[in-house]
Amino acid sequence: MKTAVVTGGNSGIGKATAIALAKKGYRVIIHGRDKSKTQAAAEEIKSASGSKEVEAIVADVSTIAGMKDLAAKIKEKTTVIDALVLSTGTLLPKRVVTADGLELGFAIQYLSRFVVAESLLPELQRSASARVVHVGAPVMKSAKIFFDDLSIPNGYSMLKGAQQAMLSNHLFVQEFAKRHPEIRTNIGHVGIAKTDIMREGNFFFRTMVGLFGASPEKAAKNFVELASDDKVDYSGFFLKAPGQSAKRDKIHFDQSLASQIWAKSLEISGLK
Repeated sequence: MKTAVVTGGNSGIGKATAIALAKKGYRVIIHGRDKSKTQAAAEEIKSASGSKEVEAIVADVSTIAGMKDLAAKIKEKTTVIDALVLSTGTLLPKRVVTADGLELGFAIQYLSRFVVAESLLPELQRSASARVVHVGAPVMKSAKIFFDDLSIPNGYSMLKGAQQAMLSNHLFVQEFAKRHPEIRTNIGHVGIAKTDIMREGNFFFRTMVGLFGASPEKAAKNFVELASDDKVDYSGFFLKAPGQSAKRDKIHFDQSLASQIWAKSLEISGLK
């Protein structure tokens, strides 16, 4: 039986992906930050999929210690990971700084993914066909990584924060694919989906999601394919159209920028 780990798997796209993978016969380990919500999600996934092979892990990935705690708890449950789906995400209208001095969105939506994927590299390499899948979005031309201060102390906006994290994720996929060609890693555009990621957004954005958002099950289609389909023989790509995996572009940012964020991530996480 193959094993899939889904971070942020207690709601939204993560939970929908977990259900689909459980239906395909995967043993599924989900992660969430809230104990009762995560345990309830595990039971829901069991019921929806008809599988008993569903387990839950609780960890707070807003801190570096919590990110490492999550990786350690996953290692306690499995020695082989066939699919690692990185679905943690948040959108914050106001700047919040973590105990580690990082902007909260950057910590949750990017750095936690980096720390978990890098920490679980041995488990991924034990699989004959490992996948690392990022739930993501496009990178705008204005996207920037604020290397001088990643907490964005001056002129923070939800867009600046979200785009710093998303650019970092795309660069991570590009660099990870280069460093670990034996593992297929890709990122997909989630599109507008009816999840609670916009719970802290303004009324307009919440209304647009409610009116035009796709169901989590529909939005998860590409991520399920990336995690489990044998025809996915490519790595380092961005799937730019939700539900249409054929529409994809090779990620190709400046190599020096990819190397810089990789080195910075190792430094601030203490993994180097």
